[in-house]
Amino acid sequence: MEIETEEKPPGSLFVRESDIGNNFKKPNLFFKYEGYNPTGTQKDRISEEHVKNAISQEYDTISVATCGNYGVSIAYYANKYGIKAIVGIPSEYSVSRRDEIASYGAELVEEPIKYEEMVDLIRKRAKIHSWYDASPGSVNSYIDYASYGNIANEIYDSMKNIPDYVSVPVGNGTTLYGIYTGFQNLYKRKLIDKIPKFIANSTINGNPIIYSFLNGFKKIRDLNPGNIKETPIDEPLVAYRSYDGQNALDVLYETHGYALYSTDDEMKNLSTRLMEFYNLSVLPASCSALSGALRVINKETCVVLLTGKC
Repeated sequence: MEIETEEKPPGSLFVRESDIGNNFKKPNLFFKYEGYNPTGTQKDRISEEHVKNAISQEYDTISVATCGNYGVSIAYYANKYGIKAIVGIPSEYSVSRRDEIASYGAELVEEPIKYEEMVDLIRKRAKIHSWYDASPGSVNSYIDYASYGNIANEIYDSMKNIPDYVSVPVGNGTTLYGIYTGFQNLYKRKLIDKIPKFIANSTINGNPIIYSFLNGFKKIRDLNPGNIKETPIDEPLVAYRSYDGQNALDVLYETHGYALYSTDDEMKNLSTRLMEFYNLSVLPASCSALSGALRVINKETCVVLLTGKC
């Protein structure tokens, strides 16, 4: 397996196309693996910046609603920089990282509600108690876009050109939109002459971005929460309201991209193959991005964003 070895920021590992071509029969496929960040996911890119921002504004507590990984990341950086973290998780979620969140000294808030309702609950408490709000859709979301935009810079620096496609798993759509803004900034600076097409990937019938695009809607449409059932595999992707859904949907139309669903079995099987072939621990939900890329591309160049921590 050919891996770039020059020193780069955490998360910048690329697995080259030569080896992937043998296993997935796609000659121009690349993996952008985020599993080497401190807590194992791309969430570290935004969490550290949120914690630093909270401190700069003299907050002593940072709060977030999470499906799991973001909560671990916020707890880690809050502990590192010496402020308190409040992490809300729906009590019915199968999150395997609760102990890890607690180990960093964060206070867990668990209620038998859906993720979106947990975001609303934590946001209300943040306002009442004067906590910093790091949940998606907050006044601090500009940090998310700028931080995820660095992924585009790393792709450009590593490849020395721009791929035809970038494939990203979507829940709220924040990561996809942030990466797009990174490419947009490169384009405005005339460092690149095109912006890649984006492939958005999520769980079957469980994401409004995919649903809206496949139905030709230009304005994002929320799903009926009563029709959505989370599983241990798709929890990071499920949403009846995507907080950056409109932004992500606009990107798909603007870049002439694609939106695809993946089954739990597809995601789990690809996660197993990545461990077997490359010794990469990849969150099964993240493998929706690989599933989508394998269906869309032929000989085009494509970068697949993969998140660590199974």
